[in-house]
Amino acid sequence: MASPDQPDHQNQNAVPAREDAAPREALIATAVRFLQNQQVRQSPLATRKAFLKKKGLTDEEVDLAIQRSGSTEEPLTVAVPGPAHIAHPVPLAPYSPSGYRWRNYSALAVILAGMAFGFHHLYRKYILPLIMGSKEDKKHLQRIESNIADMSGTLTQT
Repeated sequence: MASPDQPDHQNQNAVPAREDAAPREALIATAVRFLQNQQVRQSPLATRKAFLKKKGLTDEEVDLAIQRSGSTEEPLTVAVPGPAHIAHPVPLAPYSPSGYRWRNYSALAVILAGMAFGFHHLYRKYILPLIMGSKEDKKHLQRIESNIADMSGTLTQT
């Protein structure tokens, strides 16, 4: 007599059993992926076994899937009472993809270049003339010197 977990045609020949082995292996592989899920690993082992049995796996297949997934031990984390919907810790800093990071760097570079140009312009227009004297003052002194030279030349002629 076949159990409800196994198909009825397994009692006939060995050939159909080999054909049925591939779908059962697919079920075991799916169970292994299920057991390797991080959130599933946090649940008790008995709960995981009961779920897999409810999905149609036999006890041997459940044990095989547990061995393949490497989740034979009970979870080490202790459940803390509180809201169960929080799965991830709150990040300390907002996530920034690398594209946004480069955009921020380029904006910072443009702002710093603008500030440097502004300071350079102010330095050349206002601070440098205070230190070195303006060009107009130099031209005015040259005109005065040339006028004095002309006057002394006319004075010697007279």
